Formats: sequence, structure tokens, C-alpha cells
Amino acid sequence: MKYNTIKVLLNGKTWEVSCDKTSTMDRKEIETFPHDMGFYHYPETMSDEVALKKLLNSMIKRHEEEISCLTESKNGLNKLLAERI
Repeated sequence: MKYNTIKVLLNGKTWEVSCDKTSTMDRKEIETFPHDMGFYHYPETMSDEVALKKLLNSMIKRHEEEISCLTESKNGLNKLLAERI
């Protein structure tokens, strides 16, 4: 099976999408998943639009998890500040 690669990268303050369909290597057929860091090796039978949607949803979920962790940490620091000062 052949796989394409889609990438979402931050260039300054702008998000950019690139799609690479140049791979001619036939690889073992496996289930692939989008990576939170902005790339997805997806089967050539999948449309670019579906692959991009899966990748963006994965990245958004990861951002939401990071925001939640940071908010929890910030709230803990605010509580400590209120208790100590």
C-alpha cells in the first residue's frame, strides 16, 4: 500500500498545510494515525480533506489538553499565592 503525507506547520503566526504524494514505495498495510506534532502518513485511498480533518482534530485536541493542564497549574499557583500572601 502507498501512503501520502500531510503536514500542518506554523510559519511565524500563520499555519500552513502541505501534502506530499511523491512516495512510490509500496509499504506494508498498517493502520496509521495523525500525530499531534502536525503530520499524518495516510493511505492513498483516503482523501486529502479527510486526512487534514483528522490531523487538525488531533492537533486541536492536544492543544486543549495542554491548555487544561496549564490552567490547572495556574490555578494552583494562584491558590498558593492567596494562601501565602
